[in-house]
Formats: sequence, C-alpha cells, structure tokens
Amino acid sequence: MEPIINPDSSVYRILYFEEVYPSRAAEEQAEKSKLAAFGTLARLNPLNRPKADTVRLSKWELRYEPFWHLVARREVDYLHEAVYPVQITNPYARKVEIAGSAFEILPNSGGKPRIDVQLQEFCHRKIDVVIHQDGLKRGIKQAKLQSYIERYKAAERSQLDVEGTIPPQLPFNAAVQIVKAKLAAEPIDAHSIQGDTVEFTTAHLYFRPVFAFEYNWNNKLGVIEIDGLTGEVIENGEWFREKVDIMMSREMMFELGAEVASAVVPGSGYAVKLLNKVTQEKSGQA
Repeated sequence: MEPIINPDSSVYRILYFEEVYPSRAAEEQAEKSKLAAFGTLARLNPLNRPKADTVRLSKWELRYEPFWHLVARREVDYLHEAVYPVQITNPYARKVEIAGSAFEILPNSGGKPRIDVQLQEFCHRKIDVVIHQDGLKRGIKQAKLQSYIERYKAAERSQLDVEGTIPPQLPFNAAVQIVKAKLAAEPIDAHSIQGDTVEFTTAHLYFRPVFAFEYNWNNKLGVIEIDGLTGEVIENGEWFREKVDIMMSREMMFELGAEVASAVVPGSGYAVKLLNKVTQEKSGQA
C-alpha cells in the first residue's frame, strides 16, 4: 500500500527551551558537587582522592540537548469472524431459522439448549502511541522528558542555529521506526485487513538547556551537569564535542526519502501517512 501524503506541515516543529536556572546558580551548584565528577571510587580512595583545593574548573558551557516528541495514530479496518452461542428458551423448539438460514438446536448439558451463529464482524480500530525519546540514545525516562513540555515554554525556530546545539544521534527516521514498532506490536485479531494506515500528528524536536562544567584533577577530567530548567545536578556527566557547525534547517532535520516513507514494519502490512515531505513549505509560508 502506498503512503498517503497530507499537506499539513504544522506537525513538524523545532523548539528550544530557554534556561530557567541562571548560569551563576548553576556554577555554584557545580562547585558544591565537583568532587563527585570523578566517580565514587575516586572519592572513597583514602590515599588519593579529589579535594576541594585540588579540583579546578577548566571550562564550562551552556549546551542544548535534543529529544523527540512523536504522536501517531494507527487506524485499521478489518474483518473478524466469530461464533456466537445463542440460548434457546423454548423447550419445545427443535430448529431455528434466522433470515432464511436454518440452525439446528444443540443440546447443552446442565443448561439451556443453544444454536451457534457464525458472524462476520466488520471492525474499525484506532491505536494511539505517544513517545518522548532522548535524541542522544540515553536511557532518560519518558516521564522526565514529558514533564519539560508540560512545565516549561519552548520557542519554535525554523532551523538549528543556536550556539551549543547538540545534533541528535537518533535521526527522525529512526524515531519513526520506534513508533511504528510500538504500533505493530499491538495485536489485531483479524481474518483479513481492508485498510491499515499510520498518521503522525506530532513530530517535534525539542532542545533543552544543560550547563556542563569540566573539572581537572590529577590530569583527569570530570564533568558536572546542571539541568538548565530544573537545576538538577548530574554527576559523572559528559562533554559533547560535536555541535551543530552549520545552520541546519527544519527541512534537513525532517526530510524523509521515498524509501523511508514507504517502509513498513515487517509483517504489519500498513502504510504510513507521513503528512508532509517537509521539502514543501506550508502554503503562504516563506
């Protein structure tokens, strides 16, 4: 089945959160936690462990880390065959006729006699999936990423042009495959399928602010991260060297080739309604 393309491009958005936690407060928090930047074993070593006067700040940055918010709906039209037992209350009945079809009455030990009616059920089912997926392939809980969206405002941008932006290691097409796999995992009790489509109604790429402070101790480097929205301290953090070095447009982030657009999860057989090719701008948009 060929994918159905919807011209609405409003589902594709790039959004940035502005830091709520100020840099000065972030630096103070990092200084309090800097001895934890080198791991638990280093702190517990009685002979050689980091101390406040031996751990020095070497550099710091404000960066923006990516995560995906995708919402999709699978709609399935299918045929299900079933047998319905119907109890017969008339003790003298020996045969039943329904719409010209005759049914023999079956004895039912310990209960009332019945007939078995074979039916064809024409069904329509909707399955919804919402995911919040870290763009750097880390095990950050979805609830935490969802809370950012619910609690803080983000500003939309047409391109990745903010200094310190970390490009997603999980590309859009890989995030789409995660959603499709979740939808395909939902069992459909069908004898035959007449229609099966998936429509993505939200495809948002968020960037959240994170302060990173790199410390030096005995020629070893450790990083303390401070969440720029909540102020949460992350010990044993990372220093990401790869940043967006060119202006990456929304079209570049969400572009899907024809081979991805028509791809289906093996065994599912459903088409994907991709809503837009994103190379085409919304009508009237510059």
